[in-house]
Amino acid sequence: MRFPGGRKLCIVAYTEYHSDARILREAETAVQGGYEVDVITPRRKGESKKTTVNKVNIYRVGVQRYVGPENLAYVLSYLRFFVRCFFRISWLHINNGYQIIHVNNMPDILVFTTLIAKLSGARIILDIHDPMPETYLAKFGNRKNRIWYRSLLFQERVSAAYSDIVLTVHEPLKRDILEKHGIKREKISVIKNFADDRIFVPADSFKISGQIRMIFYGTIAERFGFEAVLKAISNVSSKRLFHLKIIGRGDYEYRLGRIIKGLGLIDTVDFENIVYPLAQLPVILRQYHLGLVPYNPCQATDYMLPVKMMELLAMGIPVVTISNVPISYYVDKSMYFSYNPRNMDSLTELIETIVNDPALILKKREDILINRERFIWKNESKKYLALLECLSN
Repeated sequence: MRFPGGRKLCIVAYTEYHSDARILREAETAVQGGYEVDVITPRRKGESKKTTVNKVNIYRVGVQRYVGPENLAYVLSYLRFFVRCFFRISWLHINNGYQIIHVNNMPDILVFTTLIAKLSGARIILDIHDPMPETYLAKFGNRKNRIWYRSLLFQERVSAAYSDIVLTVHEPLKRDILEKHGIKREKISVIKNFADDRIFVPADSFKISGQIRMIFYGTIAERFGFEAVLKAISNVSSKRLFHLKIIGRGDYEYRLGRIIKGLGLIDTVDFENIVYPLAQLPVILRQYHLGLVPYNPCQATDYMLPVKMMELLAMGIPVVTISNVPISYYVDKSMYFSYNPRNMDSLTELIETIVNDPALILKKREDILINRERFIWKNESKKYLALLECLSN
């Protein structure tokens, strides 16, 4: 069954639209491709139920996103969002006649909110940003029952089977995890999580004088290994020549402030507990010489391709990170600084080396700018529009 009135797409995501780079890129790319686009997300206190931004209609349902350490609280928040999405999508579909509904995980089972639409002809995309079983292990490790892990693996499989196509964010995740989870290879397409080159552009000038300024921004979660990173920074002998800015919100934010204070890093590390809209980030990032993208080593973080690293590279800003599987797959070591997360003395030594020889940053920046075109959304947007076109026909 097909509906009159043009090409219509609905995007569903348990996230904040203004700060989620992938959702923003997908929605605005679809608008540019001639689609009418509705996005359904949770609604924070004080936000309107509906708004329109750059021709994207945003519908917010009254569910507060949970950010915390408890399994059950996540499940309940997901379930509330699921129920409200089911009714909202069904109603909007009856009125708008979506051809495609693009559901972003987590959770994967959000695809089943599209049941009424699917039965009447809509095509369903499941976009797996992070595999839920591995993300669960990264968050809870062995502290929780592995029944949860097996349950998450099952819901991923049935969600993928229900969907017309599965998207994911990089080739190693498709090859080494999703296929091994039992999702058919031919059903998975890759739209890489690269930066929006309209927003993240290199600064006209890039100078280093005084302190080396490094920034982390994004989710404040335990998987980023903040405690180990901050201990490594506390051991840097020339801290007066180094400053770290941390921006973000998440379930680890309450501990982070205490760790900074406990390690005596108040003058070295500044934590701003806020989430900025994506479009505001470049203005902030241009004030820094380095980005920080740390991880605790585990199966999940070994396969994360961080969008903030891609955004920093698009701006010509070198990153301090680990050489995990997708980073090694896509980015040459000449374009970033790496340390060994199993030996945090290596991070202390790396920061000391950079502080003592800032020209290393400039050399990395040169190599980044030469290769910048490889890491921008412009190339992926064409693939996304081709995918939508295929599903629309």
